[in-house]
Amino acid sequence: MISSTFLQIYPDFMAIATVQHLLHLRTKKNKQVMQNIARLWDIGRQATSAQDILDALHPWGTNKNLAFYNTIPRLLMIIGIVVAILGWLIDPYPPFPISFFVTFLCALFAYIIYESHEPIAEVIDFLEQRMLLLRYDLHFNAMPNSIAATSNALLVMSKLKQTFPLFYQGNVSNEITQFASTTWHDGEIEHQVMLFQYHYVNELVIRGFDSEKQKVKQVHKDQWGAFIFQMPALGFAASNRQDHFIEPYTQKWLTSDILVNQKLHIFGCDQQQLARSISPSLTLKLNDFFQQYSGDVVYHFQENMLCYMGQQNLFGLSKNKHALKDISVLRGHLRTLRLPEYEKFKLSMLNLIS
Repeated sequence: MISSTFLQIYPDFMAIATVQHLLHLRTKKNKQVMQNIARLWDIGRQATSAQDILDALHPWGTNKNLAFYNTIPRLLMIIGIVVAILGWLIDPYPPFPISFFVTFLCALFAYIIYESHEPIAEVIDFLEQRMLLLRYDLHFNAMPNSIAATSNALLVMSKLKQTFPLFYQGNVSNEITQFASTTWHDGEIEHQVMLFQYHYVNELVIRGFDSEKQKVKQVHKDQWGAFIFQMPALGFAASNRQDHFIEPYTQKWLTSDILVNQKLHIFGCDQQQLARSISPSLTLKLNDFFQQYSGDVVYHFQENMLCYMGQQNLFGLSKNKHALKDISVLRGHLRTLRLPEYEKFKLSMLNLIS
């Protein structure tokens, strides 16, 4: 016969077992979301084309959820706060210490069972990167194939910045914060290309009404561009946003077209070099390019490289503004994921260098 003592202990035992079970297991719905996340990682790793990813996302199945259910932990936090307030209002002692303990347990339990959005954000970011790689052959944070794989990325970046006089616009910091490599074909030559985002910081000293008091303000700015390899060393710079240039490109070249000279400025190391490099057809191509872009183009005078820098965000995505809370919406987002500025820039630059 079951003793009365056991009957008294049994409910407490069951309550503890239930709590332990909830502490170590996610809710059923959240476990399904975690399974969807794991499946998305596998799809991204196994895909060999952008269409492979889209095909794997449809049909998906009955459970398409891509958002964690955190209603219970939020309710626990609310209950804990209400209990703490009531305990304080009724009497500071002894109800308040008890209510504080209950609040602590509610907060602890809510923290343990709460599911962060981070795993979902990580897999979506991974799939976006895979779509860009498979759709545009863009390898983020990777050096071009023409640069040895054993080369240190930081040293390569430092050398590239020293090669062109465009990376000294900040008096505090000049950094390439993002880059991606790819390959272009101009019909005859295969070019290694590295896109980049250039971030620079200037410190400005602002004087107040009292000349002794000064305020330092930091101004952060970004520009985007590309290093293009396997290019002729023509040794000139072209710009439509400044009428003088940085050494060694200080000699100005005037074309035979007055209207072109008003909008396009060409500089080089010496006039003889410019006369050999700047042909009428190249002038027309430069004029066409700078009608669409505001920036600088520099053909190096020794290295077989070209550098462009401008204001257009070449990494700008055409993103779906809807919250990605299920697989169907995610598929629509990935299907329309594009780099419109990059697509336009690639066509314009290939027309210039071909």
